[in-house]
Parts: sequence; C-alpha cells; structure tokens
Amino acid sequence: MRRHGRLVVLAIALCALGCLCSAGMAGAEGSSPGELGAWKGKTKQGFPVYFRVTSEGVTNIRFTYRESICGKQSPHDPTTTLGIDEAAHFAGAIYSGRLEFEGSFVSPTQVKGKLIALETTGLPGCLRQVVGFTANPR
Repeated sequence: MRRHGRLVVLAIALCALGCLCSAGMAGAEGSSPGELGAWKGKTKQGFPVYFRVTSEGVTNIRFTYRESICGKQSPHDPTTTLGIDEAAHFAGAIYSGRLEFEGSFVSPTQVKGKLIALETTGLPGCLRQVVGFTANPR
C-alpha cells in the first residue's frame, strides 16, 4: 500500500505541474503589449515599417509598400493612435479609411501584422493590397 500511495502522490504532482505549465504558456501568447518607444520592421515586400508604441497605443505610423498598378506608396500618419486591446492586438483605419494597419504583439519584442491598402486609396485603378510585416523595438 505504501508504494501505491507514493505513485498516487507522484501522479497528482505531475498533473498539477502539467496544469501550471500549460496555463503559463497560454498566458504568454499575445498577453502583453511590447516595449514603449520606437519600433522598426520590414514588410514581406522588403520595405520599411515604423511606428511608436505609447501608453495610449500605436501611433506615428509610417510604411512603404508596392501596389501592382499604382506603384510604390509611402504613407505616414502621425496623428492616428490605434489602441492596444487586452489580447495585445491593435487595428484600425488610417488616412480616413483608405488604409488599415493591424498587428499583434507575439512577444514583448516582436509584432507581426499587416497593412491593408483598400481600393479607395485615392488613385484611380489601385487594387486592394494586403502586405504582412514583422517589427521589433529599435
């Protein structure tokens, strides 16, 4: 009976440890925003992305992308602030709804996201363009 009792205690301890580890890992995924300050990255097209993380959210957004018909675009929106939600995600329209910018903090030092240029970018014939990016603190 002694040996059986030890095995039961060991099994309970291992289960408890497994629960603690999985809870810690679930909370680490997108749970907190990144470092405050300037961030820099690259789009999947190889162009730069810049923004600032403040206590209010993501602001001073600058990026470059290439659209197949309208060519290279480099918008800069210093006034819009996109709030960061409890899942460490931000998203919103910039330039009066012609562009969208969104991302998630996958760690305190990395954001993965996308910029979306809508058909209404202001130039006739431009197509909807979705370009992924990755950024880190400067």
